[in-house]
Amino acid sequence: MQVYRRKIQDALTQLETVVRGMEQFGSKPGSPIDECLNVVQSCRLYVGVFGMRYGTVPDGHDKSMTHIEYDEAQRLGLPSLIYLLNENHPIPAKDVETGPGAEKLQVLKELLTKRHTVSFFTTPEDLQARIMHDVPAQLTDMGVEVETQALEKVEETDDRDLLLKFQMLPKLYSGRQVTIEFLLGRIRSAFDEDCSALGLEHGATITTNARIDATTILNVHGERDIALALASIPTGSKVRAVANTAFGTYTQVLWTDDPEPIPETHGEKGLVITQILSADPSDSSKP
Repeated sequence: MQVYRRKIQDALTQLETVVRGMEQFGSKPGSPIDECLNVVQSCRLYVGVFGMRYGTVPDGHDKSMTHIEYDEAQRLGLPSLIYLLNENHPIPAKDVETGPGAEKLQVLKELLTKRHTVSFFTTPEDLQARIMHDVPAQLTDMGVEVETQALEKVEETDDRDLLLKFQMLPKLYSGRQVTIEFLLGRIRSAFDEDCSALGLEHGATITTNARIDATTILNVHGERDIALALASIPTGSKVRAVANTAFGTYTQVLWTDDPEPIPETHGEKGLVITQILSADPSDSSKP
């Protein structure tokens, strides 16, 4: 989960919070368990992110470090935001635990879904966007003043420039969060090539062409709940949404007269919507 953790830290740093995770531990005099508990006890908000591994179980314990941290946060009554990796999202086999660890993870996830309103995430960028949306609201409920207006204004000012750069250098500008406004065009099921290249779920993703401005037209994708929401919006509506820039490749096999097939690698780019902010049918364009 290293890439995911970096995205979380980036999001929380933008919100000017103090992040306490294993990356900040350094050398400590106490045992790992003691230090983990001390860190949890110093926090005011717990953000739990759970993938497909149960984690390291310390000697003399029957729970993983992650599970022990979670239990401590609940003992302290910390407000908790819980995020679970969507099990249908493709990840490397090495990141999926099997055996007793997988069984303990399943039990923990069942407990989490019973205790909390959990959020399911896919890509690191999707998780980052959810954190950016949920944490400020939670901090506000806790009476913490969150200065996000200036940050949002800067992000919106830079979005057009970022999209232009993404058009030219999609690999270098992939994984950035932007706020977009576009007129919703005809919706279709996403091509298999798009899903494979961008890590989207086959059969649960829809796509439309969106004109971002006079010179910028990009494919916009939505998965599952976002796909259902987009499909319910009238064509031509003005949609405002949060999205992540995405770039990836897929391999296509060409068959020729040669005995061996010839693989060709193609690149795909687009925007993956993570949150629909508004949809106004009154702004529909006239034919």
